[in-house]
Amino acid sequence: MKSQWSPSFLHTAIITALSSGLLSAPAMAETSTPNAAERITVTGSFIKRNQHEDATPLQIIDAEAIAATGEVTLSDVLRSITVSTGNSFDEQYTSSFSAGSASVGLRGLSPKNTLVLVNGQRVANYGFALGTQDTFVDLNALPLSAIARIEVLKDGASSVYGSDAIAGVVNIILQDNVQQTSVKANYGGATQGSLDQFGASLLTGFGDVYDEGYQLTLSYSYLTRERLDASERDFTKSGDFRHLPGGRLTGWSTRGGNYLDDPQNPRPFETCPGEAELRDRSDFTPGAEGQICAFNGQAYNTLQPKVERHQLSIQGKVQLADDWQGFSELLYSNNRSSLIFGSPLSIGAGLRAYDQDTGTLVNIPVEFPVGHPANPGSEPLPFDYTFFDLGAREKANKQDFYRVVAGVRYEGLDWNASFQGVQSQSRQREYVQNFVNRYTFEQVLADGSYDFLGGENSADVIDALRINTRRPGFYELQGLNFNASTIVSELAHGPLSVAFGADWRRESMDAGTSPEVLSGTELRPAINLIKGERDIVAGFVEVDLPVIEDGTISAAARYDRYDDFGSAWSPKLAFHYLLADDWLVRAAWSRGFRAPSLPEIADSNTISYGSVIDPFDPIEPGVRRGFTQIRSGNSELEAERSTHVNAGIIWSPTHQVNIALDLFQIEQDGIIASDNAQFIVSNPDIYGERIQRDAAGRLQIITNQYRNQGTRTTTGFDIDFSYQRELAEGQLKVQSTWSHLLDYKQALVAGQDAINGAGNNLFGALPEWKGQTQVRWQRDVWQLGLNANYTSSYVQKVATSASNPGLDTKVEHFWDLGAQVVYHGLANTQVTLGVQNLLDQDPPFDPAGGAYGYDMTQYNVRGRTINLGVNYTF
Repeated sequence: MKSQWSPSFLHTAIITALSSGLLSAPAMAETSTPNAAERITVTGSFIKRNQHEDATPLQIIDAEAIAATGEVTLSDVLRSITVSTGNSFDEQYTSSFSAGSASVGLRGLSPKNTLVLVNGQRVANYGFALGTQDTFVDLNALPLSAIARIEVLKDGASSVYGSDAIAGVVNIILQDNVQQTSVKANYGGATQGSLDQFGASLLTGFGDVYDEGYQLTLSYSYLTRERLDASERDFTKSGDFRHLPGGRLTGWSTRGGNYLDDPQNPRPFETCPGEAELRDRSDFTPGAEGQICAFNGQAYNTLQPKVERHQLSIQGKVQLADDWQGFSELLYSNNRSSLIFGSPLSIGAGLRAYDQDTGTLVNIPVEFPVGHPANPGSEPLPFDYTFFDLGAREKANKQDFYRVVAGVRYEGLDWNASFQGVQSQSRQREYVQNFVNRYTFEQVLADGSYDFLGGENSADVIDALRINTRRPGFYELQGLNFNASTIVSELAHGPLSVAFGADWRRESMDAGTSPEVLSGTELRPAINLIKGERDIVAGFVEVDLPVIEDGTISAAARYDRYDDFGSAWSPKLAFHYLLADDWLVRAAWSRGFRAPSLPEIADSNTISYGSVIDPFDPIEPGVRRGFTQIRSGNSELEAERSTHVNAGIIWSPTHQVNIALDLFQIEQDGIIASDNAQFIVSNPDIYGERIQRDAAGRLQIITNQYRNQGTRTTTGFDIDFSYQRELAEGQLKVQSTWSHLLDYKQALVAGQDAINGAGNNLFGALPEWKGQTQVRWQRDVWQLGLNANYTSSYVQKVATSASNPGLDTKVEHFWDLGAQVVYHGLANTQVTLGVQNLLDQDPPFDPAGGAYGYDMTQYNVRGRTINLGVNYTF
């Protein structure tokens, strides 16, 4: 790049696209319309530069592009971007330990591999772990209405930010220097099911830091949305997917009330209790004879929780001297969610309670004793049963989140520097109703005071059986960091720039459980006990060296020291070169790391429940069978190490057209995971000692542990295209982004050969292609928009062909279309009408989706939603 920089054809085109919010570009300016001489800071670097091109690909989603998506939550915006290939979860994941939360994972890697920042600073993770293992930032705690833009760094950035940035960085930039007041309100809902939602927000500011010496920006937003259950959608309400390839009667439970004197041929109670009804066993096990009591559980499956959210953001600046500025930020949110956690508790073989002395489970016999009215025989009689008269098990989550940042910033002629401190905390409380008291259950089973055979039970007995619990969770982050940058020298081909900094932070997590669980009172408890703390110190340095005309080498290195596992070096080397006015090439190589999360390395004990397809089930071979998993933390874990390679090219043939192609590869060594439960069950000759079955041979327990396993290699490429022109006396803007996953290779368990998960669901649903296209046309006071999101098909690869007739079945591709009309004709007012899932299409059927019938990491089942919004500015 020349030392006296001037906009080239490529520069001008990219600046135009950036100011329009169109381009997934390599860098992002601090202001929306920078001039050519201005030096800017980009996500992924602390060096200020006077050009928008850089060696690292960065996607920018500005406020206009966010509004054009029609989404009302940050989670939905980020789930739709193409670099979010899979393994991202939102509040649909109601059966998890972190129900009600939402996360983002880039490149198909889980959320623990993606670093989420707000204004370039870390925030506290959620107080409960995702999948018992992942720590993550809850996107539901962050306000969408206050966001100026989102910068998605599509490359690993450990050399600048440290751990968690393996797959990339999502940097959320909040509105700043606001001088007006904007009030918004929106109302909408689904055309099928009770999914009404209402939102309102306020954004205001006053003062000018340069003219008046101070500036304050404040935003507040509110959102409420009703609950949506599986029984409210045509796609899910029957729970019967047998008409689809690989489909079963998965929405039904066969524990409606059966004698298990012969577990391979259970017989129903004379009268099925509650909502249970007689069904042919062949409905669940092809070829089986007889009948059993079963019930449709879809009324107890929540697809979307009821939510209520209050979110507040305050940002202030004060001019201390000519080159010195003080600043502070406050983020606060109060979130509530509620859902049906599951059907009334079903009991039968494998019922257990917690034993605090051993940290494991004890078996609770489910047998009618000799002399019980339901047992005319001379031996205890096993049975299964569902406590319909206790009601659905319900869950409510409360989250209080905050982050405070305060610091000083220096911006002189030669130096830029900042020093800040951060304090952030996320505190959770989970309330569960209608679980069952173990000791009361044992008493009523022994004395016959509860009628299991369909008679009416007294309110006193029911109340004695019922227990309600509360589970606490907590995550705290404290930190201090400093960074500075300067131009060391003006060389022949541009400035030699350097940046450096230091970082200290302390993280602590305490996820507990209820006294009822610890005392062994709760039947079938789920436990994710995590208690840990760590201190981290780090330092980094960056250098930009213009080695030839229009060609710059960038280098960076970071050293991190963790007091619980050790240290890590993270170097990076990158190069970008302007071939001509309309061509730019770039490449980068780096090493990174991910420190073991606190659930993985700290004192943790997990008892969770899952399901696998059991090809060796003695009653129903190939049935999806629930099991209990016992897992603990491992203080001997090493960090995951990674190597990143990126290469790309940008072509701007005209001022209106930009095309970028970027290839990436992420290779991770020593990935931390527990072994794949499905693989363990399918290979008892190898892992038999880790599988526990009952006397009848039914799967009960799988023991597992976190450990450093083999490698994972993720390879793919992104294509970004933007175009704008005058059309029919209006302005047409098109942005299209596509991501292709070539490889996602790792072993299912340590020691096995790597398997490619791209295009199938061995490691979660990972479609090879995701695309997002946004078309906007504006004329006078009208703006029309069309959004098209594409997800390619993938292959069902769970279990074996003998146990799952859906094996190798293609889960179909999916187009999700949305439309939007915006009217600006009223004074200071904007009216927006948006429709999501315009064609009201159901997600493609996936046999691995269980009772839901679809993959919730890729899709939702809300169907068509319509939203009307009004924005008034004064």
